[in-house]
Amino acid sequence: MATNNEIEFKQLLSQSQYQSIYNKYFPEMQPFSQTNYYIDTEQFDLRSHKSALRIRVKDDYYEMTLKVPAEVGLMEYNFETHVIPELNKELVANDLPLEITEQLNKMNVDVNQLVILGALTTSRLEKEVQGNLLVLDKSDYLNYQDYELEYEVEDYDDGLIQFKMILEAFDIKHETPENKVQRFFNRKSNLNNN
Repeated sequence: MATNNEIEFKQLLSQSQYQSIYNKYFPEMQPFSQTNYYIDTEQFDLRSHKSALRIRVKDDYYEMTLKVPAEVGLMEYNFETHVIPELNKELVANDLPLEITEQLNKMNVDVNQLVILGALTTSRLEKEVQGNLLVLDKSDYLNYQDYELEYEVEDYDDGLIQFKMILEAFDIKHETPENKVQRFFNRKSNLNNN
């Protein structure tokens, strides 16, 4: 198991802003692809705790991650998994690492009600900028596409200053978006209601 305190800043982008940032920071680079399979109960119990559970597939590697709010950023619990994700697949307690089960129990989430509710595929570019990780994403989910810039940092205050300077260079005003899992579930909920 690996745990880490994730501190990152995010900004949704238009397609033209995405292209401008690509041209400056990532010219000639080829993105890699990864797919997140999002897991929750049908009642979105994890979402109600501002937490997320996913299986990420990258190449032939499968990783299960639980993200829960921390004092600063999010605490991540990462485990290699052998669960092959499929839409609408129900998980059983044995599919989950003990540490994730313990965290879900603290939130009173019934681990026997977990279902893989959908998938989001991201084409990602990464580059170190000023000692931090600049990430440019194009994500496809539920017949929708969005663009996002992320900046993963060690120090919150310095990182925020650097991130805002990057955005200012492209005349972008920083507005913190919902994260990918929130955007995914909001879209799924909107589609279900229509």
